[in-house]
Amino acid sequence: MIVDITVQNFQQALIEASMSKTVVIYFHAQQVPECQAMTPVLERLIGADSAHIDLAKVDVADPQLQSLAVQLGLQALPAMVAFKDGQPVDVLEGPQDEAGIKAFLQPYQPNEAELLLEQAKQTLGLDPQAAYGLLQQARALDDTPAIRLCLAEAALALNKLEETKQLLATIGMADQDSQYQHILARLELAEEAADSPELRELEQKLAETPDSMALKQELAVLYFQAGRQEEALQLLIEVLQKDLAFGEAKKHFLDMLTSMGADPVASRYRRKLYSMLY
Repeated sequence: MIVDITVQNFQQALIEASMSKTVVIYFHAQQVPECQAMTPVLERLIGADSAHIDLAKVDVADPQLQSLAVQLGLQALPAMVAFKDGQPVDVLEGPQDEAGIKAFLQPYQPNEAELLLEQAKQTLGLDPQAAYGLLQQARALDDTPAIRLCLAEAALALNKLEETKQLLATIGMADQDSQYQHILARLELAEEAADSPELRELEQKLAETPDSMALKQELAVLYFQAGRQEEALQLLIEVLQKDLAFGEAKKHFLDMLTSMGADPVASRYRRKLYSMLY
């Protein structure tokens, strides 16, 4: 948001706003040529809809606002003051080119990993596979607990139970917040479902008749639904190695690979199928 500070909106647009995001106070005056050149550059770099920085413009020609510049001890115009939690945290005085403004703003703007994390959070409910890919990119750039926790949530949505478990194990006590507890509870429920009586019964039947391709196909579907993707793919590849046209084994196999996207396990089994076909 870009706002012109007045005596009336000072408390809300500056003090209160700085409690949730960084507010850059920009002290300027129309009669100073350097301000005329710098103002549009600063407005463009912050933008009118930034989720991280508000630009609060203070015209020091207004007698009611001059005291603010005095309180901050400013000596030159234009000037930028970064405000967080109701307190100034950084000051830069004098005319700046675009590089100088960017350098001043950089600590208060998200890096690429944070932008990917935000994008993934917005995508997760609609397309977990896309969110999973974004989070893998984010983790490669910056392996933070917040990114790993969101990646665990995406992995769980994709029934990647073992990966979810491994990711949660990397989250330290200090970061085990309500999101962590929610994912953990959902994982425990999913793991219980992954070892259902129906599934155990099929496993017993297959143990008794290990060459039954029909049982392997049926068990593979249940394994996949229970988040045991690799076991499901292994059973189906065993069926396809004996008979590429058996039942719906090939269709199930391809559907599973499609749903897993760029997962390394899927890539490995995709290569196995291609080697059989070609």
